Amino acid sequence: LQHMLPSTWNWVKQMQTLFGNSENLTTQSKLEQKMDFLKGKGFVDGILFTRSQLALPEILSLDADSINHIRSEARCCVIASALALHACNITKVGTSLISSSVMSDEIIHARKILASALRRKYFEQADLESNIIEAIGTLTKALAERDLAAEEYATLKSHALAVIRGNDPVLKLLDNRVQSFFRFACKWKSENTSFGISAPLEMKTGRSIMKTEDDTSLSNGIKSTKEEFLLAAKREASRLGLAFFGSELIEVGNEARVVISLACTNYGRDILDRFLRATTEGG
Repeated sequence: LQHMLPSTWNWVKQMQTLFGNSENLTTQSKLEQKMDFLKGKGFVDGILFTRSQLALPEILSLDADSINHIRSEARCCVIASALALHACNITKVGTSLISSSVMSDEIIHARKILASALRRKYFEQADLESNIIEAIGTLTKALAERDLAAEEYATLKSHALAVIRGNDPVLKLLDNRVQSFFRFACKWKSENTSFGISAPLEMKTGRSIMKTEDDTSLSNGIKSTKEEFLLAAKREASRLGLAFFGSELIEVGNEARVVISLACTNYGRDILDRFLRATTEGG
């Protein structure tokens, strides 16, 4: 089996080597604990946010586009959140403006401009930097409800460049928080499992299973799995100080949750559990 799925085997083996001791995994660990390990440390730290070159596990090969989209949106949320925090600090307006669920039309419009600038594809670093600096300048003015003083703009530009180039301590803090959010999202479990609501046990086609699991309306007043997740994820994003771009983060958090939950449901017992047992046994 290891020879048939070499990338999946290498992923599981590397995750066990890097994180297995901290999770206290043994050959006696329950299947649920092992899958939580792969959903959290394995998928989030080892695939979504890894900086090492690791081939995508075969069990996730059909989800390559989704994984790239999740990575891209997570990056945008981290950068935008860091820039917005700097904007609040420089203009001394307080962070309550970017943590509130109620925002002015000007802030909403400026937020969209910033998101668009971050998602755009650039061929030159200078174009990327100038567009993002202009966009965060627009957002900062909307937050402060005034034009920026020359000194404020110079400080904002300096912080923005540090964020864009990855040299900003606030960016690193928020990057850790976003990773924490994704671990929460990927390991999240519905409270409705006691009612017999769970992920399907056999694969038909990936997308239809995801639709069935998340989007079917439920009777007896029980929220759908997706509705329940969105509420829990909104609370978690707010707790972590990620509310300003929380809606985008929550959507991709749900996308990540579905991708890895489906993989663990379909391959957990027959493949992933066997691989984890082999690594804990030294195989």
